[in-house]
Amino acid sequence: MRLFWILATALPLVLRAESEEEALFLRRIADFWQEGEYQIAKTQMEEFIVDYPQSPFADALCAALGDLFLREKNFSGALNYYSQVQSPEFIQKVFLNRMQCLYEMQWYATLADECEAYLETTPNLHVTYFLAIALYHQCINASKDTDQLLKLAERAKPYFETLYQSELAQEVAQGYAHLSCILKDYSKATEIYTDLAEKNPAMEEEMLFQVALIQSEYDKVLALGTFEKISKLGRKRAKEAAYNRMVLAFDLGRYEDIVTGDLISQIPADRAGIARLFLGRSLLQTKHYAEAAKELKAYIQTAPVSETLFAALLSLLDASYQTGDLQSLDEAIGKLALHYPQNPELPKAYFSRAQILKRNERYDEAKAELDKLIAEYPAFPQKAQVMFELTHLDFKAKNWDGCYKRGLAFLNAFAGHELSPFVWRYFVSSSSEIAMQKAEHKPQLLADLEVFLRLPLTEVEKNEWQLLQAKTHFELKQYEAAMQSLKSQDTPNAQLLLSLCYRDGYRNIEQFCKTAEEALQKGANLVDSGQIHASLYNAYLELSNMDKAAQHLYDAFMAKAELKSENILWLADHYYNQLLDEEGNFVIAARAAALYLKAKSFGAEQATCRLAKVYSILGRIDDAIALLENLSNPSQEAQLILAENYAKKGIVDQAAQIFDAIVTSCGTGRSPVAAAAALHGSRLKMAQGKPNLVEIATQLKNLVLQKNFEGEPLYLEAALDYVALAAKNDPAKKAALLQKTKEDFEQRNDLLSKDYHAAREKSPRKNITYQGYMKLIDAEIALSEAKIDRVHQKDLQAKSKTLLLQIMETPIASCLKERVQKLLADET
Repeated sequence: MRLFWILATALPLVLRAESEEEALFLRRIADFWQEGEYQIAKTQMEEFIVDYPQSPFADALCAALGDLFLREKNFSGALNYYSQVQSPEFIQKVFLNRMQCLYEMQWYATLADECEAYLETTPNLHVTYFLAIALYHQCINASKDTDQLLKLAERAKPYFETLYQSELAQEVAQGYAHLSCILKDYSKATEIYTDLAEKNPAMEEEMLFQVALIQSEYDKVLALGTFEKISKLGRKRAKEAAYNRMVLAFDLGRYEDIVTGDLISQIPADRAGIARLFLGRSLLQTKHYAEAAKELKAYIQTAPVSETLFAALLSLLDASYQTGDLQSLDEAIGKLALHYPQNPELPKAYFSRAQILKRNERYDEAKAELDKLIAEYPAFPQKAQVMFELTHLDFKAKNWDGCYKRGLAFLNAFAGHELSPFVWRYFVSSSSEIAMQKAEHKPQLLADLEVFLRLPLTEVEKNEWQLLQAKTHFELKQYEAAMQSLKSQDTPNAQLLLSLCYRDGYRNIEQFCKTAEEALQKGANLVDSGQIHASLYNAYLELSNMDKAAQHLYDAFMAKAELKSENILWLADHYYNQLLDEEGNFVIAARAAALYLKAKSFGAEQATCRLAKVYSILGRIDDAIALLENLSNPSQEAQLILAENYAKKGIVDQAAQIFDAIVTSCGTGRSPVAAAAALHGSRLKMAQGKPNLVEIATQLKNLVLQKNFEGEPLYLEAALDYVALAAKNDPAKKAALLQKTKEDFEQRNDLLSKDYHAAREKSPRKNITYQGYMKLIDAEIALSEAKIDRVHQKDLQAKSKTLLLQIMETPIASCLKERVQKLLADET
């Protein structure tokens, strides 16, 4: 210390003292010091400076006193004496000690100014250190986020850079890192702390922790990794690092990182509560709503009233709403109402409760909740949504009057709201339903639709509502208005409604049929298709178009429309008569079968007989037999059909007996039943081992002579069977008999023939079959002549084939078809 200067220079100083008293004073100071009386020596020095302030020895003594006070940590006393030093030599010598005093007294601004002034002339590492530290402390004491702080940091930066490159690097490293953070030079701060961690294992955890904190300011992902590293070290700050890692993961939206693993066990016990909050909110974000509610409820149970509790309650409300957990929602509502009764989130929570009730189909409770909400919070910001839900609830409950009234109230109060388009649809739909129940509401429905249709709608939707508008006009018999509404539409249903306007408004049956058929073809479903087909059936009957009428009546039948029994029988007979001409047409046969099966339930035996006939044509022989055998008192027609099916089944004797019984009862006769029995009976007899050919020929001839067109093609078949029997294998005789047969059928001289041809002209379909038989006879004549005339054989065969192919081009009876096919296969 500088007291050595006094001892070393005491005698020379005394010799140069200006007075005897001054010299004596100095000697006395030296003696006290040498004797170890330091406090007396110190007191003497203080008195000397007071008594001899201008003494040339004052600077040395002030310097010595400053050192003494500095040693005693009396920094203000030391600074007082250091400041009295005048000579440059001693000023230089006491400078660092004086700076030490300024530092200890926290006079950082003065310290910085003094050091900067010193360094302008004399570089000194220790002075640089004091300057850097002084500026650093000013930064610490300055207000955050101010220009002054940044200026101080910028001012200190170059001195820290210098020191960090010197032997004082370790002393300034942490301060330099902090300064870099202030200047947002996070990479430099990270570099410094990382370097400290590597060079000092004992400080590794703390330095890495600082690194992580700094990284969180500029790169949270990096910070996340660093905190994870600290956590895995398992040292003092491992749990705190795990907690910070959780917070960063939440800020980064890495919720999956939080929800995986046992988070609670990894963090400090005193932070377990808040950790449950983070975990709960992370589970909420990852849509694990039930688990989120569990964690949030655990946090809420012990959480004090705070903004964090409020946030937790909102998250619990959300999680509960998503899962429909009414119990958890009510728990959150209870806490919210208790601690935050005036908070605007409370009515929102009640609204969520009502929505859960609605979702759980507890509609009455939901409505009660919503009504209560409106009553208690009339200024609720989401009042429009509440009214919308009430309207929708009435709509779902089919409370059309309530829905209509609530919808009207909503539209009056919130016309421009984003939900108004939906409410409009509920409103108009309920108006439509009311109109279906109360005809007097229909004019109001038209008024509602007129306003609604002014809104922006999609083309499809607009067409649907315009169709309802037109339909309502139609129901009010306002046909012109209905057609006007349909004018801009080109949909199947609009076309169907237009057809009804033609029918009911203008009695234009032809236009009704045309338009309705086009609409049905395009898939119109405005009116039950069965009803429309039934209407078309009646329309075509009125237009005398029986085929069209039949088709629509059948379509109505297939659509399960309510039809009268007489209409079903009429249709069945229509198809049956077609089937007699086209026995190979299984489509017609199937239709006839379905219709007669339905008609059979009406108790008509004719329907049973004809159903059996159709079954026979379809090859359902056993069904036909069973149907007829069940008849208690069968008619001759029923017996005939039963015999025909016995014959097809191979039960020949029973079939023959029935055929003979019918012939005996009715004679060969002119009735179709008797004629059929005679023909089938003769054929069965021909198939026997030793038939009575004369008897068979007689029966066939009698049958031909009593021909009538109603029973055809029975008589034509009988005639051809007779020719085959009489001619045997004689082609000339066969040709002659065929020619005579044709002439007999074509002649019109007698009354029977005239009746025959008159009936033929009235039955175009059966006439086609007749013409086919005439061509068949011509073809068989040509084939017979070809066997006689070898010269023209090929021409005759070609002629026959041409005629046969012409027959096949037209719809003909199955018996004729079989004959033609056999001839084509055997003869040509």
